[in-house]
Amino acid sequence: MSTSPLPLLKQAVGLLSLLLTFLLLSSGPLAAQTFSRRYWEANADSLRQVLATQHADTARLRILMHLYDLGNSTSAEYMQLSQELVQLTRRLQRPDAGAYRLSYAWLTLSESKAPPAQQLDSARVTLAAFDQVGRPVPGVLFGITQLMRTLQPPEALLAFVQAQAAFYQRRGARENLYMCYRILGGHYVRQGDYNQSISYLLRGADLAGTFSRYQQANELKVAGSTYADWGNPTKALHFLRQSLAVSAAVPRRNGYDRANYTYRGMAQAYRQLHKYPAALRYASLALIGTPTDTTRSYAASRPADYAHSLALKGALLLDLGRLGEARPLLARSQQLADSLQLALYNTVGGNLELDASWARYYAIRGEPARAETYWRTAYRKARQVKRVPLQLAYLRGLADFYARQGQAAPAGRYAQAALALTDSLEAKAGAFRVAQYEFERADRAQQARITRLRQAQQQDAARARRQRQVLWAVLGGAALLVGLAGVLYYAFRRSERLKRLVTEQKQDLQSQRDQLDTSLTELRTTQAQLIQKEKMASLGELTAGIAHEIQNPLNFVTNFSDVSVELMLELQEAQKAGDGEEVSALAGDVTENLTKIRQHGRRASSIIRGMLEHARPSTGERTPTNVNSLCEEYLRLAYQGQRTKTPLFEAELITDFAPQLPLVNLVAADFGRVLLNLYSNAFYALHARQQEGKQDFTPTIRVSIKHVGKHVEIWVEDNGSGMPENVQAKIFQPFFTTKPTGEGTGLGLSLSYDIIAQGHGGTLSVDSQEGHGTTLIITLPI
Repeated sequence: MSTSPLPLLKQAVGLLSLLLTFLLLSSGPLAAQTFSRRYWEANADSLRQVLATQHADTARLRILMHLYDLGNSTSAEYMQLSQELVQLTRRLQRPDAGAYRLSYAWLTLSESKAPPAQQLDSARVTLAAFDQVGRPVPGVLFGITQLMRTLQPPEALLAFVQAQAAFYQRRGARENLYMCYRILGGHYVRQGDYNQSISYLLRGADLAGTFSRYQQANELKVAGSTYADWGNPTKALHFLRQSLAVSAAVPRRNGYDRANYTYRGMAQAYRQLHKYPAALRYASLALIGTPTDTTRSYAASRPADYAHSLALKGALLLDLGRLGEARPLLARSQQLADSLQLALYNTVGGNLELDASWARYYAIRGEPARAETYWRTAYRKARQVKRVPLQLAYLRGLADFYARQGQAAPAGRYAQAALALTDSLEAKAGAFRVAQYEFERADRAQQARITRLRQAQQQDAARARRQRQVLWAVLGGAALLVGLAGVLYYAFRRSERLKRLVTEQKQDLQSQRDQLDTSLTELRTTQAQLIQKEKMASLGELTAGIAHEIQNPLNFVTNFSDVSVELMLELQEAQKAGDGEEVSALAGDVTENLTKIRQHGRRASSIIRGMLEHARPSTGERTPTNVNSLCEEYLRLAYQGQRTKTPLFEAELITDFAPQLPLVNLVAADFGRVLLNLYSNAFYALHARQQEGKQDFTPTIRVSIKHVGKHVEIWVEDNGSGMPENVQAKIFQPFFTTKPTGEGTGLGLSLSYDIIAQGHGGTLSVDSQEGHGTTLIITLPI
């Protein structure tokens, strides 16, 4: 039967939450740990919402990698995001493109129900590819071990995981090393070696605490439950409470409280302590905490959790002799186990000991035949799944059952088998039933305290040496000070005289500075007022142009609407008269009118959108911009603004753009203000010369755009009155203007020059001849 890696990946990586290693913060270990936790403890549903709004390849890639690491998706979603990851990494030529391609091939094999051996080969190649690029994928590692468990003996699995753990420890790959510890903990508990199992689980918890508190809480609760299986309920409760404390510090994922496993472990521990009220309370909490929603990840595990919780509470009720209450719980658990095809040992819920519970139930009811059948079934299943602790428990149960039935031979046989298995387990685990890693951890803590004490002693010794050195230095300095006392006294008397002089000069300088501060404040206030006036004048011109420009499409919309109303009346009359041909013709006219209304409506919308973009404050960020369209748009707006101020003014507009001009990185709003200022000045000059009354004068403005090498040039030429050379030399100076008082601030060209030169790295120059016109040239890098 094929073993699919998709549920394995979702189970492992979902428990691991989110993996990544993009960039750790450089502000120290604590900051790096905080950054890693933010990644690992992210919410998958939130990532999906963000992904739906992202269209750039790099942004989508980051989120897809995050979701791939999370594994909290359905099989179809996981295949889809893996396929897109293959496409994006290949398109962006990333070094991990090959690894994602191999991962997708492995997932495809699992979906096609390929032989497990072929899936295992593909998975191992995938892991090697990710290891080569240094990207941790603990979910792939977990999937490989699950496949190996079905195909190879436990010794082969143990050798593989230990070799990988040594490799990841050398490279400092925390996430993969954590997964190795987790797999080793599961391996040893299946062999009945609780000492090794709990040691690896606690190693995993310590390592997981540096990047994911979800995984830290998970390993703590598994370690606690394993202590309960080992027969040390006090230690079990200690680590189970630690797990609850860590879980409380992080938000629930997708609203799902996975503490029901912890509650079952605490119920089992209190059961061993014969504290049945507390055990029943936590068994009930496990049932309450199990959700019924199965629409997202862990969909299969939630009914399994419920089945485990029902079985545990039923077993507790059997302990109390409450058979009537226990039977419906065991029956419901059995129903779920049969429908889900749950084995005796389930990785989500632990041991599902339904057969043993039924054996106890029928033994209490006085039905020994059925009880014997269930005891034998329980022992057979324990041997099939190679769960040594369960085999021992069921051997003892069988021995006790036959002893109660007065069958000494089978009772002795099973008791002897249980004794032999107990001896082998005790030899492995030790007599104190405390994991060796706890002793190692305590020893490390003691060594750390000793090291800190030694460091403190060394620091105290160094501090004493420095104090002695300071003391001798102070004594030498005191002797030197005594010798200099006379000199200092003389210098002091002299300095008093100098101090009086300095004080007088300081007062004079302070008075001058106050006067300068007052003048500077007044100057800045005046400057701010002039800048605001210039901005308001520019905005007024733009608004006037937009109002005039938007009136045309609105007139078209109104006229075509009136005509459409009349056509509809005629169409109704033709319809009543039964004139089909006339109806068709009128309908076509109405359709044509509506099309024109839509076109002019879109034109008006475009103008309004442009106005809003112009009014929006500049972000200072450059974006690729079509310079041809921008120059033409602002030329038309400036012209309409001038005609609004002077309705009789007309000018000839000539444009000569570069059709193949590439997009230029600009701050469009700032550059638009520059164009509007240049055009407005040109129209002002043309109108001024027109007022002179020359008969043969035609106001003309010409805008040319040229692509010259790696630059674009924008020429704004007018045939106005021009400027003399002494005016041209001052034209870009702040507050210099040739307009009459009250019509200009002298800041327009100065601000435009700053926007072009400082904001865009370009140049703005002027070429003018008095009586022949002016040319302003903008040069921008492409």
